[in-house]
Amino acid sequence: MYRRLRYSQLSAFYANYATKVEIDANIRDGFESQRYKPRNHPGRTKVKVATIPMAIQKAIKIVLDDNDAKMYLEESEKLANYLNSRHLPPEDGEIDEKTAKIYSSVSQNYYSKLNKELTEEEKYKSDKYIQSKVFNILKKNVYAWGNISYDKPTCLQYLIARAAPEYAVLLRVLDEIKRKLPDYKPRSFFDFGSGVGTGTWAVNTVWTGDIFEYFTVDTSQHMNDLARLLLCHGKDNVEMPYKAYFQRQFLPASSDIKYNVVLSAFSFFELPSMKSRLETIQKLWNKTEDFLIIIEQGTNAGFRVVNEAREFVLSVTDEQNKGYVFAPCPNDQICPRFLEQKTPCNFLMKYETLGYPSKVELFGELFSYVILRKGERPANDPQWPRVVRAPLVRSGHTICRLCTKEGELKEIIFSKSKFDQTTYRCARSSNWGDELPVK
Repeated sequence: MYRRLRYSQLSAFYANYATKVEIDANIRDGFESQRYKPRNHPGRTKVKVATIPMAIQKAIKIVLDDNDAKMYLEESEKLANYLNSRHLPPEDGEIDEKTAKIYSSVSQNYYSKLNKELTEEEKYKSDKYIQSKVFNILKKNVYAWGNISYDKPTCLQYLIARAAPEYAVLLRVLDEIKRKLPDYKPRSFFDFGSGVGTGTWAVNTVWTGDIFEYFTVDTSQHMNDLARLLLCHGKDNVEMPYKAYFQRQFLPASSDIKYNVVLSAFSFFELPSMKSRLETIQKLWNKTEDFLIIIEQGTNAGFRVVNEAREFVLSVTDEQNKGYVFAPCPNDQICPRFLEQKTPCNFLMKYETLGYPSKVELFGELFSYVILRKGERPANDPQWPRVVRAPLVRSGHTICRLCTKEGELKEIIFSKSKFDQTTYRCARSSNWGDELPVK
């Protein structure tokens, strides 16, 4: 038996004896009365596959057909690939440090090959040669960051490439609040980097009829025009269905007006530095009444941005503005996945493509996110561990990788012989991104 287990699995096997894991006693009665079933336990994510609402799909088709958007299909694919492979802009200090190291290496290598004293003219030419070589090496080794100029064609390409996956991810993340707080009904919504309007579509799906005021910010006027057009069913002569719907190109500095739900999804890569990102997080947190949601691509760079926001908000000491992590983390400790710096903490959401111009297909989108809530963590928060990788389901046992309320990553082997039936079946039924209702 031991030879079949990997080292990490073997460690987890022994850990099972030291760590008692069982269904949360507060909900055990629910399982015994069959109000809950392991296959649909209260920690499971309800949204499995997302499809853009039919009314929005019709509006998208009208807009794309009106603009003969089939010509943008190839460019939209290139744009999607570029967005998914983006890195953060290099900081000034990073470039200076890298330049100094390269210069030292190149000059040392160059002068080590010379066996003579150089004249002043030769020194001048040598310095020019070394500087040129350093510059060429830097060009290959320093990421050439630039924010994207969203003109009308680029906005349409973005709509084709990103509307479906972004809406799916937003629906999945917002449903986290809906699942855990079914009676919560936000009245106002603020969307930073609103793009084609996927945030507005998602909040209206999750809280249909509850949102009264919408405030969206996007630096591209073309994006704002497109987002409004899609809400008006793709037609210029149709009245906006939401009375209190406001659009701006820049983030208002004032924090006098606060919003129940504040969102920034796939937007921070457009900011030129860490300083500007942190300043923006501060402004968004100041505008937050209940929840601040940050979502980025599920890459190392995207995860870094999300963790920046998480750490920044958790460092706030002002009693009026303190907050805690509502999801996905069951703790407010330093992220153990970030400390490892090997793989990002990310999750997978499945979605149906637009089907433009061909058939609808099923794809998956990797994303990283954090939901931060104003106030102190409630004393009755169960802080169930989060399943942070796809469970390995085997005959007679299931291996779950969990992030715990102690701020640790644990790998637990749930077997029929070592766990009660309810705990075992809940673990076996859980998916990547679910909470496991155990203590």
